[in-house]
Amino acid sequence: MALIWVLLGSIVGISAMVAANHYLGLHTPAVIASLDDAKRKLDIDAVGFQPGRGVLAEDGRSALVEEAGASRIGLLSTQGDTVVIRYLDPGSVRAARMEEGGAITLSLNDFTFAPIRLGLGDAGEARMWADKLNALQA
Repeated sequence: MALIWVLLGSIVGISAMVAANHYLGLHTPAVIASLDDAKRKLDIDAVGFQPGRGVLAEDGRSALVEEAGASRIGLLSTQGDTVVIRYLDPGSVRAARMEEGGAITLSLNDFTFAPIRLGLGDAGEARMWADKLNALQA
């Protein structure tokens, strides 16, 4: 019986901390401020990455940047308060599906990276990036 009270007390305590954190505004989700910010983050993460053409999602939560002179694409995605970076080489993309409104749903062959939605807004640009991503399928 005591174990139940300990578990319930833990759940209530953790819930109270999460609610206080949210109420006080202490949680700041990560945002990619601009395409230049995305390129800077890629340069810091992989010294020598030569950024080429890129695109930033409308919500600032993801970006794609080609590596100049290579078939690799840098993918940045915000996860909570951090930015996660993956370098997409041939064989790393499972699928890049077009959606309405110029968006792409991207699935990788990396089981640790959940599928993401990149809302690009422009259907033509989204189609071009989806084609580039699908060219990296195994």
